[in-house]
Amino acid sequence: PRRRHRPRAAAATSRYRVAAMGTVFSDTCQKLPEKAAGNSYYDDTHGVPLENGRVHHLGLKKGEVANRVVCVGSDSRALILKSLLDDPDNCFELRSPRGFTCYTGAYKGVRVSVMATGMGGPMMDFAVRESRAIVEGPMVMIRLGSCGGVAAAATPGVVVANTPGSVRCSRNVDCEDFSAPSDDCYLITKNPAMPDEGLASALAASLRKELGNANVVEGLNCSADSFYDAQWRKDPNFKDANTDVLARLQAMHGAVASVEMESFYLLHLAKHAKRMKAASCAVVAANRISGAVVDRDAFKAAERAAGVA
Repeated sequence: PRRRHRPRAAAATSRYRVAAMGTVFSDTCQKLPEKAAGNSYYDDTHGVPLENGRVHHLGLKKGEVANRVVCVGSDSRALILKSLLDDPDNCFELRSPRGFTCYTGAYKGVRVSVMATGMGGPMMDFAVRESRAIVEGPMVMIRLGSCGGVAAAATPGVVVANTPGSVRCSRNVDCEDFSAPSDDCYLITKNPAMPDEGLASALAASLRKELGNANVVEGLNCSADSFYDAQWRKDPNFKDANTDVLARLQAMHGAVASVEMESFYLLHLAKHAKRMKAASCAVVAANRISGAVVDRDAFKAAERAAGVA
């Protein structure tokens, strides 16, 4: 995407890159004021830390995040969704030094934020908790990610809607022997983290309307704590003992449709948050059974269509 010119003024010395245009937001690209009380690194180390009113990792403050948030993993997908906004050139934008990007504007007249969270559970934890800390009123968060297809129907380019929720799989660091697969090597949760039922149903219906029934699969997801070992990839440089992970998943939970790294954390946190609903879906980048990988153009088309949904 074409880079917009930004004047190299005081913004160059700011920890946060903020672009806000129009009358809804007042922040511009300027250096944030120094802390009044001793210039401490942040406030409230035992709660949600703030720097000059901004949450420490997202870099956002009250008024900059909408009550409706679409979370994506990559900046490129965030830009695709940003382009769908009513006035994408004049939306609020912030890039934090911790790897988060947020665009806030309107879609069909409804205020919404698009947030690129990066990869993994800890990044999702930052996104969910710190957004909740600065948004007043009820929240809806939907993840539009990418995933590996595990079911035969989860072919490259298909969108998997996690209506049945997500389980979690993680390497058991207390296991001392990774020379051969065993139940001790990887921990798989017994109970799925569930989405809000009404939101998940509406998401699946909207995806089917936009992409067609053949391109949407509803199925259980597994969020792994790694792209590699907990997703049973082979790496000759490490002892991972992971050849039985998929079989164990299927034995415990039956059909599993997708595997990625974030959705479990979103759904679990939302269930235990104040006034928050969540649901998740993801575009299949590759089918982990057949080995088939999606075409780049088809993948971007699916991202855009799912974003519209």
